[in-house]
Amino acid sequence: MKVLSISACPLLVLLLVYSSQAIAAETPPKANDDSAFTTADVNNDGRLGPEEVKNETLFQRMDANSNGFVSRKEAQSFIQKRRAREHAEVAKEASGRPVFPARTEDEAAKRKLLSTIADITSGDTVPPNIVLLFADDLGYGDTSLYGSEKIPTPNIDALGKQGVRFSNAYVTAASCSPSRAGLMSGQYQQRFGFEFNTAGGAITNRLHRGLDPSVVTMADVLKQAGYVTGMFGKWHLGTQPQFHPQARGFDEFYGFLAGAHSFFPAKTPQPFHSTVMRDTSPLIEPEYLTDAIARETVAFIDANHTKPFFAYVPFNAVHTPIEATEKYQDRFPNESNQTKRDYYAMTSALDDAVGAIVAAIDKHGLTNNTLVIFVNDNGGPIYTGVQSNGPLKLGKLFLFEGGIRVPMIIKLPGTFEPNSVYDQPASTLDLFPTICSTAGIKIPPKINLDGVDLTPFIKGKVSGLPHNTLFWSNGPNIAVRHGDWKLVKSYDNTWLFNLASDIGESNNIAKSKPEIVEQLETLYREWRSQMSEPAWPSKPNRRKVEVDGLSYEMNI
Repeated sequence: MKVLSISACPLLVLLLVYSSQAIAAETPPKANDDSAFTTADVNNDGRLGPEEVKNETLFQRMDANSNGFVSRKEAQSFIQKRRAREHAEVAKEASGRPVFPARTEDEAAKRKLLSTIADITSGDTVPPNIVLLFADDLGYGDTSLYGSEKIPTPNIDALGKQGVRFSNAYVTAASCSPSRAGLMSGQYQQRFGFEFNTAGGAITNRLHRGLDPSVVTMADVLKQAGYVTGMFGKWHLGTQPQFHPQARGFDEFYGFLAGAHSFFPAKTPQPFHSTVMRDTSPLIEPEYLTDAIARETVAFIDANHTKPFFAYVPFNAVHTPIEATEKYQDRFPNESNQTKRDYYAMTSALDDAVGAIVAAIDKHGLTNNTLVIFVNDNGGPIYTGVQSNGPLKLGKLFLFEGGIRVPMIIKLPGTFEPNSVYDQPASTLDLFPTICSTAGIKIPPKINLDGVDLTPFIKGKVSGLPHNTLFWSNGPNIAVRHGDWKLVKSYDNTWLFNLASDIGESNNIAKSKPEIVEQLETLYREWRSQMSEPAWPSKPNRRKVEVDGLSYEMNI
């Protein structure tokens, strides 16, 4: 297979990703979906020339009429055929059987385990409320708190000034769905086979993929402990009844189950699992979706402010499609690039939503007894051409720092020092135990978490690191962070960096430090031996791209 450079062939990456998004949204291929074409048409002349495609082989395949340019119709036809081929490949590859069917015995065992958790809301001490704000595809450098000079984010900045800002926070995957599985479970998602996104292939196969019903979620634990639990936004952990948020510990649900959704009201009927829903009932949402998610979260807080509540708010902002209303676009009048203007506007809308939710907490006098967490699901994608991961290398879909290091803030007045920074490596795996510890919930030993309670580390009561080593696995791609050393491998291609002096991973020293490479490979093999094999395959639209002269396989 010919190895293609990302910088040399952006359209190839766009085709890969837009195709992935259609599958992630659980929709069949559409002949008139030309998002990749529009993005690649930098000349805005309604056709693509060789200089816009920037890959001779791809250009020749798309230029069906051999007239020296690619029309919109030719691009649509090419994408349609490519998606149809991908669906056929996965249908052939997968068996079609349910991966995690509903199992009565598993549900009974989980109920028995959860029954050992005490209700903490009946005593004299009022447990803290918990609000977990989870952004989608936000670039590491796309808030002013983390260095953006183009997008003011005063509400996210205020959270950082009132709480702890993390400079070395990581997610467990470089793509949406497995990252959420790690967050919700507090375990490396590879322990239960959740290595890849749930979407991809024939709908009969992918519908039965999701977070194993036997896995205990943070919502399961908090609900059992007496919290009112609500989820508002993007789920992406399965679409069948056994995976539904209300089967996974949430009392209320507003949002959508799949991996992507338009920010504007649906104009055509959508599959049941990718439409906006309230609990299990589909609806047409008339508002801009980021505003609607904030509205529903505020309503939940208003309705439950007299009792301990847990609000999980996984926004779909700023995931594609890049869409914004005029209200937010008008905040960036000097940006001539429309795609950038829309992205900046989307981020500004996200910041407004954070502000509205925090204001609701403050309105009810809950400021000093509410744990607020803001974090992101993976790095910002580079294929959109608008997100920024600041000094970090590459972005979403890659196990370099730009794909897995994320902004994170934890705020609880009286517990965490305001306007402080925590520089040691931490993970979204740690949020489950940290939340439970803050709430005073004792987690049963049989719920084996990979995360740790960050509180004593942040407060300096415990020396050392929360994690000596962190691991990532994505098919042939692996990564290990051990102290300041960072190993990345894709098949036999190897990168080694010292993050203390090279945060941008620009100096690959693998050849000069073979002993460090071997040490980290050994640690990875020991970790991997404790994990499960992937419960379903990755999508068939894998592509090898060139990174620093070496081949890296983009895998979802």
